[in-house]
Amino acid sequence: MNLYWVTTEDHHEDWFIVASSSEDACKFHEDNEGYNPGDAKAEKVLSIPNATFAEPGWPPEELLIELGASFIQKDNIRVVEIEGRKFSEGMLESLINEICDDEFEARGDDRLNETKKPTEH
Repeated sequence: MNLYWVTTEDHHEDWFIVASSSEDACKFHEDNEGYNPGDAKAEKVLSIPNATFAEPGWPPEELLIELGASFIQKDNIRVVEIEGRKFSEGMLESLINEICDDEFEARGDDRLNETKKPTEH
């Protein structure tokens, strides 16, 4: 098994995927994130040692850490460093959380997703 970094042109759902080939990683990403065949590109980040248990699909944070990853940022957008390279999670979920928090706040509630308030200029 290998760890792949899988991206699409819109970069909304970029993230790591464990798969046996780049084709399998792309197919998993496309099938599970609602993209069309051929939309995803997968780059091999590293080979997962045989002694390390890894199921195909999105890796849990524990597996990434076991593979040497460090989480530089874990709030709205996760940023991970592996072997000197930094990878930034797709931003769609973060954007949705911020929009929801803006709506909560407009109704007089707290920012339940704990996103930062947009700065005013």
